[in-house]
Amino acid sequence: MKKTYYLFNPGRMSRRDNTLKFTPVDELGHEQKPRYLPVEGIEALYIFGSIDANANSALFNFLGKQRIPVHFFDYYEPVSRCR
Repeated sequence: MKKTYYLFNPGRMSRRDNTLKFTPVDELGHEQKPRYLPVEGIEALYIFGSIDANANSALFNFLGKQRIPVHFFDYYEPVSRCR
């Protein structure tokens, strides 16, 4: 069964074969213990923190070919206009 992942911490994301490697980074820039996410087990990614994606567009092209949607959220929410 596939899972949806919510990433709130800033970090680095890279691809190794068919696995995503997410390495959280603290406020001082020190890397924490990496988490490995097998691509075949990912339904979608929701990213709320800043992400440094190694391989840039190649990583996102790979996720697109695997039909894994990636959703990015800004720090500031959009303001609704009420009249």
